[in-house]
Amino acid sequence: MEFHALNALQGDAFIIKEGNTSILVDAGMPSTYGQIEQWSEEHSLSAAFVTHVDYDHLGGMFNWFTDPDSDVSSCDFYMNHPEFPSEYQGENVGFKHGHSLKELLAVKGQFFQQLTTGQQLTYGGLNILTLAPDENVIEALYQNWERNIFFDGEVLKYKKQQTQSGDIINKSSLILLISCNNKKLLMLGDSHSGCALLSLQKENYSIHNPLVLDLVKLSHHGSKHNTSAELLSLIECSNYFISTNGGRYDHPDAETIFLLQHRAVELNTLFRVYLNYDIESEIRHRCDFPLDNLIFIEQCTVVFI
Repeated sequence: MEFHALNALQGDAFIIKEGNTSILVDAGMPSTYGQIEQWSEEHSLSAAFVTHVDYDHLGGMFNWFTDPDSDVSSCDFYMNHPEFPSEYQGENVGFKHGHSLKELLAVKGQFFQQLTTGQQLTYGGLNILTLAPDENVIEALYQNWERNIFFDGEVLKYKKQQTQSGDIINKSSLILLISCNNKKLLMLGDSHSGCALLSLQKENYSIHNPLVLDLVKLSHHGSKHNTSAELLSLIECSNYFISTNGGRYDHPDAETIFLLQHRAVELNTLFRVYLNYDIESEIRHRCDFPLDNLIFIEQCTVVFI
């Protein structure tokens, strides 16, 4: 199994490959489409997943769906809620990111299917288990979305001043456990650490029965709000991936790096922290504590044999 991180600026875009099967998890910024297109010229994509409606996770899909030469007929599309693919209205996150992506995909003869907790998919040798979001979180997402829309005649519009309850857009992010031949990847999207923790506990993982993984794609580009010591205590893994160029939001946060260092010390081991941009010096600059148990590696492809 191969894990490929695309250069998606401050966003997320990954391709997981096993044999002749490839799947896309998020599509990064609009410029990321060039890499998706290049991959598609040599490999077919069997499925594409949008973890949530942040523009830095699905921007590349706009260029993909509007490319007259792109063929999506053999690809299945999934997301946390089909009502919430976004349109381009700048890079600010909000519920105004509403319907146009879905409509663009429909022009191509395809549609988004919803994923929630417990759903399982198989593509070639890749097995995909949805750990989150559950129906309660999706209902909260829908209620927030409804509060931010109105109809002008028959035209759906979005309020200029939009509100979210408890960062519901990130909270509703898909969490995917991808496995193949006893190798496992945990893709956390931009999920909240509490949601990820609860999803693992529901699968009966605990401190005494941790989820053994080969790679964790850390949530929200290493933001301090999306990783916790409690979550890391339920995971047994030595490889972590942070997807960001470090721009705009200065991710990853020092607090997240501290949690990784502390956990590695607890286990008396070394953690490999993979990066898709050369930002190790920036990380070290913002961390005023030892990083002796962390090895930073700028490398977009990780192969599991």
